[in-house]
Amino acid sequence: MAGFFSRERHGRRTYAANRFDHALGIAHRWFLDQVGAVASIQYVTAPADMDWWQQDTTPPLITGGLTESGAVTLTLHRKFIELRVIDESLLPEMLYELLIGEWAALTGQSMAEIDPNF
Repeated sequence: MAGFFSRERHGRRTYAANRFDHALGIAHRWFLDQVGAVASIQYVTAPADMDWWQQDTTPPLITGGLTESGAVTLTLHRKFIELRVIDESLLPEMLYELLIGEWAALTGQSMAEIDPNF
């Protein structure tokens, strides 16, 4: 039973996870620079069930909402982001676009209002 959830068993690589976390950190800093507000940002990874990974294409890349206290919560669905990114050097920009787009939808602003350089 030991090692059932090990990275080797399920094909997970530390380096890839670190690249994603690093890209998310960059995108979050850019987001905070533009928005000036703090959002709770999390991401959801795929479970070990690889059938689900291969068959389920329905969830969105990002979801968002407001908590009872008015705080913004954004959830990135990592599985779907990773499957759609061909050039990993563009991952921070893609994540930033998702964050800004969801923020705009939640606040009723356009993406150009939030980031004029967008």
